[in-house]
Amino acid sequence: MRPLILLIVVVTAVYAADDPFIGKWKLSLEKSKLTGQTIQIQEISANTYNFKEDEHSDVIFADGLDHVTHFGDSMAITKKSEEIWEIVYKNGDKVLNTVWKISPDGHTLSYTATGTRPNGQHFNNQMTLKRTEGTSGMAGTWQATDIKLSSPGEIYIAPYDKAGFSITYPGRNETIRMKFDGKEYSDSGPTVPDGSTSSGHRIDAHTIETTEKVKGTVVETAKATISEDGKTQTIVVTEPGDPTPVVLVYERE
Repeated sequence: MRPLILLIVVVTAVYAADDPFIGKWKLSLEKSKLTGQTIQIQEISANTYNFKEDEHSDVIFADGLDHVTHFGDSMAITKKSEEIWEIVYKNGDKVLNTVWKISPDGHTLSYTATGTRPNGQHFNNQMTLKRTEGTSGMAGTWQATDIKLSSPGEIYIAPYDKAGFSITYPGRNETIRMKFDGKEYSDSGPTVPDGSTSSGHRIDAHTIETTEKVKGTVVETAKATISEDGKTQTIVVTEPGDPTPVVLVYERE
């Protein structure tokens, strides 16, 4: 799963300082809905698996070696047993270590991810998934039921040029600088996949819609809404092929 959430804002009829999107925002885990997403793991042959999330899929060999995914990063699977896998993700010099462990009854999958963000901050995130298809082993369909993040994400939004915004995700050292004119703008950052672009339009002063693409393929759309009191930003993220959106609620700092 890939949690990238786009916030693309432009001022049209108001001064930038009065725009409700401008400011620093921090994710509220209590108010957000991060669960419901699914991942399908299909065993194609001995130690060969197809991982499918949304409409994207990757065939990966469980041989402990790095294998390139559709986003350009890599996965290396080491099977400690049929119930415990260690999967290492690499994107440039950034490494994400994960442990996937199935409960004794085969109904629950626990996922732990540890690493260091591009800004130097260490993290330890956990996710619990329930089996919806399959009977034993890692192969099957799994649905996220609980997610715990050691350090909730932040977003900084500032004016850019005369008709644009600069959106920064400090934990990822990622910045999007763009005008809100429907054109595609390149994303920049150490963990951003090659060929990533963002575009969008503004519905009204409190609502925007955005689209993120990787090498021309849509990977997610988002609708961000600012509350009337200006204290809360709610972002509904939808990925192609997945009917369950992620709802992220940010509070103004």
